[in-house]
Amino acid sequence: MTPDTSFNVIVAGGGIAGVEALLALRDLAGDRAQVTLLSPDDEFVYRPFSVAAPFGLGHAERIPLRKIGEDTGARWVQDALAGVDDAAGTVRTDGGEELPFDALLVAVGATPVVGVEHATTWWPGGDPEVLGGLLRDVSEGYVKSLAFVVPSGFVWPLPTYELALMTAREAKGMGQDGVAITLLTPEQEPLALFGPQAGAALREELERAGVRLVTGTAASVRRAGSGLEVTPAAGGEPLLVERAIAVPRVIGPALAGLPADDEGFVRTGADGRVEGLERTWAAGDGTASPIKLGGLATWQAGRAAAAIAALAGAPAEAPGDDAPVLEGVLMTGVEPRPLDGADPQGRRAHVPLWHPAGKVAGRWLPRYVGDERAPAAQEAERAVRVERTVSDVRAVDAAGLYDLSRPIQANSAEIRRLGSHMHGHH
Repeated sequence: MTPDTSFNVIVAGGGIAGVEALLALRDLAGDRAQVTLLSPDDEFVYRPFSVAAPFGLGHAERIPLRKIGEDTGARWVQDALAGVDDAAGTVRTDGGEELPFDALLVAVGATPVVGVEHATTWWPGGDPEVLGGLLRDVSEGYVKSLAFVVPSGFVWPLPTYELALMTAREAKGMGQDGVAITLLTPEQEPLALFGPQAGAALREELERAGVRLVTGTAASVRRAGSGLEVTPAAGGEPLLVERAIAVPRVIGPALAGLPADDEGFVRTGADGRVEGLERTWAAGDGTASPIKLGGLATWQAGRAAAAIAALAGAPAEAPGDDAPVLEGVLMTGVEPRPLDGADPQGRRAHVPLWHPAGKVAGRWLPRYVGDERAPAAQEAERAVRVERTVSDVRAVDAAGLYDLSRPIQANSAEIRRLGSHMHGHH
């Protein structure tokens, strides 16, 4: 009997959430669904280790989307999602094509925009040479003072801490012991999303590396002579530095036909289904959540894929825990450190989440890229985990994070211009 593949599924987005969803659908739905991958990119790029590339400690992994499509049996359409008509079951692409669907998963991500004017903006998808040039200036003694700034708004702050730590270690390794490094963040505690143990571990790492930490304030940067003046919004003495580095804030995709908040992020229910729609789900950084984390994106994508597979007639899977645990690994410039306050020298076992020692958990994705050491069920008790559930974060931290996002609104013409400019150089 010929399988019925008339159930059309579109996965829009070729990032972590989109690829995890493709792999999940292949596993859960099999030949019950015909899947189309819609993405303007031609490669899947795993970016977390990009933060370590300028220091010679890692690199971004790239896999052609055409190959992923072939491996999963999906058709690849190289175009961007422009709008959704859930009632009609169609999507519109930037190229003007109209594609039908029975189920749609939107995983298009968020757009980085400048978060701190006059600071050098860098993120894991950015140009490693930006930091490479900075490190050369540090090694040659041209730069003696730096500030790393976490912007207000929707932002994933972890790379900022990693950059500060690795720059401090690198400077000392080059014999430049007099480099003053300050990190400023609106968070009351460093990496507050991970809870107090992670904050204590990070404070210890920063102190050990000689990085000064200023918490509880958004900082602005302005030019001052040949240098820069960094001013904490909550008061305090301005800081004069030669260089300032910041990660971007992000704004949502603001797609026609998808309910969104005022920052353009897609509103979803607990099951990932887009609010008010019948056959459209969303996962990843483009959803309305203060948490922008690859591990959460894969969890969202897998949950949505399970619901879509059930619609296609596959045996229903149990939805799993409604409160996934956040976990992470901090790149310190010495060795990755689990974010739970554990001793990095090995008093507690650490199971890598990505090859060779990674930072994104997922049910399907780690195995696909060939990491045989990805945490399996029997290894779960050995894995270092941050005991911080998403519901904990929403209850304690989310309100403050949402408040921080309000100074700059996504409907600002300047933000749209900056977003388009940075996306064009992505």
